[in-house]
Amino acid sequence: MDIAFVICLVVGMVALLGAFLVGELADLGADVDGLPFLSLTVVATGLFGFGAGGVAGTWAGLGTVAATLLAVGLAIVLVVGTRGLLLPYLLRQQANSHIGRTSYIGSIGTVTLAVEPGGWGEVSFVDPEGNRVLGRAVSDEPVALTPATTVYIADVDDQYLHVVAIDDAN
Repeated sequence: MDIAFVICLVVGMVALLGAFLVGELADLGADVDGLPFLSLTVVATGLFGFGAGGVAGTWAGLGTVAATLLAVGLAIVLVVGTRGLLLPYLLRQQANSHIGRTSYIGSIGTVTLAVEPGGWGEVSFVDPEGNRVLGRAVSDEPVALTPATTVYIADVDDQYLHVVAIDDAN
């Protein structure tokens, strides 16, 4: 039975690592068809808990029945703990930390690399979360926007920020 605990521990660790690297954790908050409690992360957490509890029980000198009960108990605690306590917190954090490019519209920035007519340049600005962002920019202005020119981000697409020069005197 000792080898079964070790196998569960190793398989659970590998599956948890895979779930976190692939990003399966983020999908747990979505509406899914079927049995959401049987996702890769939940099963991997249960396997890991079962293996860790069994190995710990075996090392502590408990008998097979006691080690198995400890393994099952730890698996249940970990699954309930991550599903009920930790997972909602992680999903809230994840949902709050992603902003889209459309949130850049309306921001004020500064040209850092000249934006030539018909070409592109670079602007620097602060996003709504307070992070400094450098982005490729284009403009419909008839003249080049030189470095240090203040610009307004009027639109975005998948490649460029569309900027308009702002008259600093106003």
